[in-house]
Amino acid sequence: SDLKGAARGKGRGREVITAARAADIILLLGDVFNYKLNILERELYDAGIRLDKQPPNIHITLDKKGGIIIRSTVQLTHMTEFEIAEIIRAYGIVNANVTVREDIDTDSLVDFLAGNRVYIPSVVAINKFDLRFGDVENRIKEDLGRDYLPVSCATTQGLEELKDRIYDRLGFIRVYLKPKGGKADLEEPLVLLDGSSVRSVCEHLHRDFVNLFRYALVWGKSAKFPGQSVGLDHELKDSDILSIITKRR
Repeated sequence: SDLKGAARGKGRGREVITAARAADIILLLGDVFNYKLNILERELYDAGIRLDKQPPNIHITLDKKGGIIIRSTVQLTHMTEFEIAEIIRAYGIVNANVTVREDIDTDSLVDFLAGNRVYIPSVVAINKFDLRFGDVENRIKEDLGRDYLPVSCATTQGLEELKDRIYDRLGFIRVYLKPKGGKADLEEPLVLLDGSSVRSVCEHLHRDFVNLFRYALVWGKSAKFPGQSVGLDHELKDSDILSIITKRR
């Protein structure tokens, strides 16, 4: 109820929207008696939040003359190059080279030009499944049109699966640390975002680790061979084992 009218500045919904825009993931929660999420989704959309989408693959380089030049690397089926140029001009850009690398539509182009959209993954859970009735499961599936997790806070049904789903959607990886000459700690991994580098691990441990860094040894999916010597920019993969070698103070 706090979100209804939030995008128009109504009630306490503004606080919720502000928090949502800064979130790493959004959990849309309904229950078997109130499972329609269209109001929630509309308010988030109107507030510039794009769920489960990536920013459109468009690049614009401003120029001093020449008008709007459109180059596309894919076939455009939703818009013509003329339509793209017209919308770009409406945003005050009159001379630019525009490269389009996906089959964009009007909404995605406007999102890109507006520049204030945020792209956040989401998970849907429907609570009170211990009280489900009749064919409500089919009705929920048909109404949502997307995957959801049936849960029950009363019986704990589905809560572990919900944790796993959130973990997977956030794109976390586990990195196990191995001290020089010692055994890897396979009990307590570092949990980092997918795409993290050796530098990310060093910064997580202590800021001096970057300044004192010599090299690192890595075992696992990101290594070309076990114990590969790598630098700060090496990108890590899930379940890698990492040993950081630093300079002596």
